[in-house]
Amino acid sequence: MKELLLFFLIIAAQLFAQNVTVLQDAAVTELKDGKFYYPTVSPDGKSLLLTSQSYKGLWSKDLSTGRVTRISNAAGAGYEPGFSAVSGELIYREDKFIKGKRFSSLISFDAAAKKRTVLEEGVRDLKLYRDHSNAFKKYVKENEVRSTIKETMLQKSAAPERIVYIQDSKMVLAENNTKKVLQPLGEGNYIWASLSPDKTKLLFTYAGKGTYVTDLEGRLLNKIGYANYPSWSPDGNWVLFMKDLDDGVKLISSEIHIVSLKTGKYFRLTSKKEVVSVFPKWGVSNTEIFYNTDSGQIRKIKLKYE
Repeated sequence: MKELLLFFLIIAAQLFAQNVTVLQDAAVTELKDGKFYYPTVSPDGKSLLLTSQSYKGLWSKDLSTGRVTRISNAAGAGYEPGFSAVSGELIYREDKFIKGKRFSSLISFDAAAKKRTVLEEGVRDLKLYRDHSNAFKKYVKENEVRSTIKETMLQKSAAPERIVYIQDSKMVLAENNTKKVLQPLGEGNYIWASLSPDKTKLLFTYAGKGTYVTDLEGRLLNKIGYANYPSWSPDGNWVLFMKDLDDGVKLISSEIHIVSLKTGKYFRLTSKKEVVSVFPKWGVSNTEIFYNTDSGQIRKIKLKYE
């Protein structure tokens, strides 16, 4: 009973926190071991998927041993990879370019057995969909929603099988066999769209206007402002993002922030002017965040909520 009470007190503290403190901002990789970008955390928090600045190649880093293993050297392999929602296998894409056209394959990789399985091959328009925990159940092939696992297994889940993806700069909300195009702010370029962990809200950036949260009908719930690469916290009550500035050619500054959707309070988590901090992703809890620097180092932030 005491353990249960303590658990609820911790959750309540995070829900209604008035202050957030950075306890640690530490290196996860060293530049002497290679340059890595776009960290993706496994659902169990035991490993990271890493890639190059151009998304060429895919590596896995075991967070307990520190060991880094190359998974693929293919182009596009590092673009939004994730994990099977059932088996834990890695799921990623591999791109080939033929006469200037891109053809993508969908790959499932069993790291333990070192077995590589091709799920789709030579697709002109392939979109991967990973949820807030970086788990895969669905993908989109030529605007057709498909499953990475058997439908009989999907039916055991009580959660609605909704996904959101970008098609022709518009948001498409798909559930079972129905699709709905959403443009809450009118015609424009919608990017970085994602569903909340409970799949009842949308987070997205409207290019040139800012980042927003709406319900599934497109009704505005939160206006976050200038917030690039946004993502939901594991409990759905916070949004993580970067505030970056470029000179038209390259990034000259970027810092990591979070905002409470309940209180509207913002917290800056990085502040070293000489370090450009980009592409942050939550860990398995609200207290962990991973990001990379412009020089290719992966770092981890530990937070305390009060």
